[in-house]
Amino acid sequence: MPNPIKPTKVLFIKLGSEGGWEEECIEKNQTLRIGFDKFLFQDCMKAKQTGDWSLFTNYYRSVNKAPQWVTTFVNQLKYFYMESPSTLWITFYKQKLWWCFASDNFDGINETLKTRKVLGSWSCRDINGKELLIENLSGDLLQTQGYQSTICEVRAADYAIKKINGEVLAEVKRVEEDLLKLKNSISHLVRKLTPKDFELLVDLIFRNAGCQRVGVIGGPQKTKDIELLAPVTNERYLVQVKSKSSMASFSEYKSYFEQLEGYDRFYYVVHSPEGALNHYTSDDSKIILWKMEEITDFCINSGLISWLVNKVS
Repeated sequence: MPNPIKPTKVLFIKLGSEGGWEEECIEKNQTLRIGFDKFLFQDCMKAKQTGDWSLFTNYYRSVNKAPQWVTTFVNQLKYFYMESPSTLWITFYKQKLWWCFASDNFDGINETLKTRKVLGSWSCRDINGKELLIENLSGDLLQTQGYQSTICEVRAADYAIKKINGEVLAEVKRVEEDLLKLKNSISHLVRKLTPKDFELLVDLIFRNAGCQRVGVIGGPQKTKDIELLAPVTNERYLVQVKSKSSMASFSEYKSYFEQLEGYDRFYYVVHSPEGALNHYTSDDSKIILWKMEEITDFCINSGLISWLVNKVS
């Protein structure tokens, strides 16, 4: 198992105005970079060595910066030059969270642009290899993107570290456990439905997803239970609903569908598969098998729990 990271501090860095240096720093050079073009690289390195940052403080005072902004700007320079390799640096690029640790290797691209070499490389994955997509991050951490200057401490530092370490938050773990219990309870109710009510449940799931029914439920056609139209994509679906089914029965319907024209997808929905069908997973994007796991997920996502409870009680 990969070793977790244990940073002493977490800092956010904005790589250039409107992210202008992101591609170069992250994908090409593996560096951190700042401008602060009023100051020469050698003056910054001298301040790093001596600990005397008065040159920079005096400059900002001379241009009538408010005291809090003098402190903010000078602190950003200190962060860049003085933070140890144990400090975690993060930024946001291509809808992902990126992170790295920085070495003590500094360079001046020219007199004003300054870089610091990354230890190893920037990464957009947690230590287990899972991508750190922005859509899966908390708003508290994402607020950091709106920082108007260059470098700041990350308020949601503990959360960022846990995400990079692939840790599941205690609150999330409790919800996942509760959700698993709910799905288990729903599965018991689904099995109590009559075949006709089970067909109605499946019909409601599709209709709540925006599909329009164009054929009757059940009826004399043994190979058709529900015909649907997805208005947004103009796709036509054929849905076969079974309370119980064997692999042989599924294969028979599958062969029948493969000969049909005019349908884009075939859904075979069964809450109690038997034998080999219980372990079967379809690899055909046009022939889709739903078993109890998918049914319980869609019951929850479609808001059909109350309907199910009332139908069974």
